Amino acid sequence: MMRHLLTVSDVMTKDVVTVAEDTPFKAVATILADHHISAVPVRSVYGGVAGVVSETDLLRKEEFQRKPHRPWTLRKTRTRADAMTAHVLMSSPAVTVEGGCTLDEAARLMAARGITRLVVMDGDAMTGIVTRSDLLKAFVAPDQEILARVRRDVVDRHLWDDPAAVEVTVLEGVVTLTGQVERRSTVAFAEELVGGVDGVVGVRNELTWRFDDTTRASGATFY
Repeated sequence: MMRHLLTVSDVMTKDVVTVAEDTPFKAVATILADHHISAVPVRSVYGGVAGVVSETDLLRKEEFQRKPHRPWTLRKTRTRADAMTAHVLMSSPAVTVEGGCTLDEAARLMAARGITRLVVMDGDAMTGIVTRSDLLKAFVAPDQEILARVRRDVVDRHLWDDPAAVEVTVLEGVVTLTGQVERRSTVAFAEELVGGVDGVVGVRNELTWRFDDTTRASGATFY
């Protein structure tokens, strides 16, 4: 049951702005503002990704810095308040994902870790960064693009009895299936596959069938 799914590499930002571990606080803040981004990966001295500094990390320093220092203050809190470079500010290790990861897998990872972005890796090399807004790109695809995906990945590939017998229309991401297929089991199968195509918001399944192969009786049941 092979079908094409959009992957992280299809929607990620490839031209990624990074900073070195010794980049000062003010320089990091300036980079975020100048590039209109909310986070930046931190390069390690070995060329890898040491962590990520986000707007939240910068604001957390400001928050901690204004709190009174007391003997029992947590060491991590004191470190954040005193942070002067990306190395101390960053959240580490960076949460990473491979470029071949599907969009739903990436979304589940973000939700599980409570983050809004993932660093995309190819082995030890960073190839991009993907955010929650990037994952939404699948759902803002034009209806004609979604129609092409459904035709290519489901109808032409899996409804092999007679693909031309199935008519597909798409409006605002909602796919409507009409026509008649040979077997009743194909109807539910088609709806499941179409619902899994990237960008599909919903499925209206109006397919009919010639033969009910879901009953035990071998006699034909026509609809």
